Amino acid sequence: MTECRFIGSSKEDKSSNVSSGFHLRQKIGGKGASLWQLQEWGLPVPSFCCITSDAFEEALDRNELSVVKDWLSSPNTDIPLSQEEISRAIMSLTIPENVIDGVDTFLNENPESYFAVRSSGTLEDDFDASFAGLYKTILNVKKREDVINAVKECWSALFDEQVRAYVKEKVITKSMGLGLVLQILIPSEKSGVLFTVDPVGGRDKEMLVEACFGLGEALVSGQVNPDQYKYDWYNNVEVSRSIAEKKIQCKRIDNFPFVEFETLSEEVANKEVLTIEEVKVLVELSLKIQVASKYPVDIEWAKYKSEFFILQSRPITKIGYAGIPGEWTTADLRDGGVSSTVCTPYMASLYKSVMDVTMTDYIRRLGFKPKGEDDVWQENYYCRPYWNLLAVKTYLSTIPGFKERVFDQGLGINPNYDGDGLTSTTSLATLIAGLRALMAIKSSARSKLVESPDFANKQKARLEELALLDFSLMTDDELFIFYKNFINKEYFRSESTYFDFIYENTNVNSFFKEKIERLPFDINEYPVLLSGLTSVSHMAQIEAMWKMRDEIQACPIAETYWLESSVEEINDAYIGSKIDNQFGDLTAYLKHFGHHSKQELDLTVPRYREDLPYVIGQIKDVLDQPTASDPRIKNLQQQERALIAKKKLLSCASMWRKKGISNALDQVREFLWWREELRDLSTQFYYYVRKVTLEVEKRLVENGILNNVSDIFFLDKNRVIDLINNKESKNEMHQVITKNKYYYESFSKFEIPDEIGEKYSNAGMGMVNPYGQSESVGVAGSPGVTTGIARVVENINDAHRLQANDILITRCTDPGWTPKFSLLRGVVTETGGILSHAAVICREYGIPAILAVKKATALIEDGEIITIDGNSGQIFVGEGEDAITLASRYPSASSGNVGLL
Repeated sequence: MTECRFIGSSKEDKSSNVSSGFHLRQKIGGKGASLWQLQEWGLPVPSFCCITSDAFEEALDRNELSVVKDWLSSPNTDIPLSQEEISRAIMSLTIPENVIDGVDTFLNENPESYFAVRSSGTLEDDFDASFAGLYKTILNVKKREDVINAVKECWSALFDEQVRAYVKEKVITKSMGLGLVLQILIPSEKSGVLFTVDPVGGRDKEMLVEACFGLGEALVSGQVNPDQYKYDWYNNVEVSRSIAEKKIQCKRIDNFPFVEFETLSEEVANKEVLTIEEVKVLVELSLKIQVASKYPVDIEWAKYKSEFFILQSRPITKIGYAGIPGEWTTADLRDGGVSSTVCTPYMASLYKSVMDVTMTDYIRRLGFKPKGEDDVWQENYYCRPYWNLLAVKTYLSTIPGFKERVFDQGLGINPNYDGDGLTSTTSLATLIAGLRALMAIKSSARSKLVESPDFANKQKARLEELALLDFSLMTDDELFIFYKNFINKEYFRSESTYFDFIYENTNVNSFFKEKIERLPFDINEYPVLLSGLTSVSHMAQIEAMWKMRDEIQACPIAETYWLESSVEEINDAYIGSKIDNQFGDLTAYLKHFGHHSKQELDLTVPRYREDLPYVIGQIKDVLDQPTASDPRIKNLQQQERALIAKKKLLSCASMWRKKGISNALDQVREFLWWREELRDLSTQFYYYVRKVTLEVEKRLVENGILNNVSDIFFLDKNRVIDLINNKESKNEMHQVITKNKYYYESFSKFEIPDEIGEKYSNAGMGMVNPYGQSESVGVAGSPGVTTGIARVVENINDAHRLQANDILITRCTDPGWTPKFSLLRGVVTETGGILSHAAVICREYGIPAILAVKKATALIEDGEIITIDGNSGQIFVGEGEDAITLASRYPSASSGNVGLL
C-alpha cells in the first residue's frame, strides 16, 4: 500500500489539510477525506491518491474558464453556457503539469493495476444535500490517456443539468469544490455494503450486510440480488440471514478483465456469498470504523484472495426506527440532562433505577393500575437514555380532554401527525377516571409544596455530614458497605424526590396555562409570568461570582492582578497560597458552588472543586464584562416585568376569578422555584456520588479487579455492586467494559433523533424539515426581540468562542453555561421547552430565547447577523430589507407542524 498523496496541492497545503477534517474535506472532498482517514486508522484500503479541488480550479484558470469557476463560488446562480459547451471546453482543456506528473507517478508505481476515478465533492453528504448518485465514477481504466480522459469526464459531470437542478432545488449557497480519487480497482470476488446501524429498523447494535459475487457496482446498480445478513455485534450473535435467488445473466462492466457474471455457474451464482466467519470479520472491521468515526457509517467493501478491503465509508444520513417498538423521547432529558450527550452506562443505570420506580408510583397515584413488567420506563438508544412516551400517552389518553398535540408541544416534541393526534373519548368511565386523576394531582401538588422545605433542610444537613467524610480513610469493607447503602438508598431518596417534583411541576404548569388560555390575555407574555424568581438557586452561583467581581474591582491591586495574570499563574498562586488577591472569596465560592460542573449529569466530568482553572477562567470572563451585563440588575428588572404581566393577567379576569388565578400563578412560580432548589440539592448529591464512586474505582484498580481509571463508569451500578460482592468474574467484567466503551464511542459525535420508535419509522434523519411554510420555527421560551451575531457552538467545551452580545446557537444547554449567559443577547437551542433550563435562565437574565428549533446549528451560519423574536418564535436571517425568515431558507420543504406556545 503506497502512501496517499495529494496531487495539485503544495507541501504547505498538505500539512495543513491533514490537521483538520474540515479543511481536508475542502481540498479532496468527502470520499477522499474518508479514504485518507480510513488509512490513518489502519484499515485495509486499496492504494490511492487524490487530485485536489485546487487542481481543478487551477485547470479552469489556466484555460480561461473563469465563467465556469465563478459558478463554483455561487452555485445557486445561472451559468451563461450550456452543458454541452461546458463539457466540450473541459474535455479539451490542458491539465496543469504538476497534476499530470502526479498521475504518472501513481500509475508507474502500480503498472499491472486497473484503476477507478471517483468524484469526491466537498459538499457530499452535507445537511439536507447528499448529492447521492449525482457525481461520476469511472471504472476499469488502465492506460494513461484513459485516466486523463476519466479525470476530465468527472470534472465535466459536475456541471451536468441534474447537478445544477439539484443545487437550485436545495438552494445551496455554499461554495462547491470537486476533488478526485484515483484508486487501484480491486478485482472483487465478493463485494457489497455494510450499515453499522440497520437503516430501516434503527436498532443501534445491529449491523446490516449486503453481499454479492463480483464487483459491488453490480449490486449498487441493481443488476444482482444481494444476500442479506443482520448481525448483533454487541451480543456477538447473528440475527438473521436472507439468501437471494441470484440472476446469472447480469450485465458485466465493459471490458473488465476479471469476474464476468455470465461465466458464473449456476451452482456458484446461487450459493451463499458469505460464511458466518466472513460476516464476523466484516463486522469487526466495521465496528472499528464506527468507533473511530464516532457515528453510524455506510461502508463499501470488497474481498479478493481472502483479504477484505474497505472502499468507502460515509455517515448514514437517514435512519428509520421501525424495529424499535413504541415511541420514545429524550424530552426533559436533553436540555442540560443525561441525554444532552453520550451517557455512560453507569449514569444511565442510576437514572433508570429512579425512573422505573417513580414513574410507576406516579401512574398509580393518578388512579391507574400499572402494567408491571410491561411498562419499561427508560431504555438506552444510541447511548442516550430515552423514556417511554407511548406508555405515558396511553395512560393519560383515558382522561377526558387529553390531546396528543397539546401534550407533545408542551414537551417541545415536534408532532409528526395531522390534527390533534391521539385524543381521549368521553364516557362515564373516563369522566370518573379523569376526576380521580385531577383530584390526585391537585392533592399531590399541595403536598409537595408542604413537604419540600422539610426535605430540603434534611438534605442540607446530610450534605454537611457528607462533607466531613474522608472516603480514603475507610477500609475496603467500610467503603463498599457505605457505597451500596449510599447509592441504593440515599441517592435514590434524593433523586426520586426531585423526579416526583418534576412530574408534578409539569402538571401544575399545564393546568395553569390551560386556565389562562381561556382569558383575553396575550399568551406571548406567558413566559414573563414565570420570570423574576427571587433567590433562585441557579442564579446564586453567578450572583456570587459578580459579588466577587465587585470586591476585586474595589481593590486596584487585586483587579490588576486578576486582569493581567494568566489562568495558570492565578491557579498556581492560589494552590501555593503565595499571595492574597481575593482568594478568600474564591475559597468561599468553591465551598458553596464547587459541586457544579461544566456538564453536571456527566459523572466523568470533574466538578468545580476539581477543576479550579475553569472557575478562574469564569471569574476573568466576568471581570471583562460591562456593568450592564450584571445579572442581579437584570433579575430585578425581570421581577418588575413579572409584576406588570401579572397585573395584565388579572385585569383580564372577572372579579370572582382574580383570587383563584392569582393563587394559581403563585403556585406555578413556587413550584418552579422549588424545582430549581431540588435540582441544586440533587446536583450536590451527585458530587458525592462521583466522589465515592471514584474511591471505589481506585480500590478496585489497586486490587487488580479493574484495569483502568474510568472503567467503573462503563458498568451499570448493579454490576458494580455485584463486582464488589464478588458475584461477577473479572474477565466477564472486562468484556462488558470493552463492549460498553465501543458502544459509547460509536455514537459520541452522532446527533441523535429526539424521538424514535415505530411511529418515526419513515422520518429518518434529514428527511423531514419541521418548518414547512411557517414563519415560526420554535418554542418561544423567553420574550423579547434582539439582533446580533449568531455564534454556533457545538457544546460547552467550545463556549470560549462566545463574545459579548452574541446570540448563542447550540443544540442544548447545561447549567455549566450559566456564567456565560450574561454575555449574550439571546439564545437559540435545538431542544427544550418552556420549563427547560435554557428558558428559565434566559428569563431571569431578561434575554430572548427560542427553543426546539430543529437543525438550528446547521441552518444558521456562524457569524451571520440574525434577529430572534422570543415572543413568537420567529428567526430572521440578515439585516433590514434583505432579512428573510429562517423557515424560508428551504422553500421546497414539505409542510410540517411546529410546537408553539
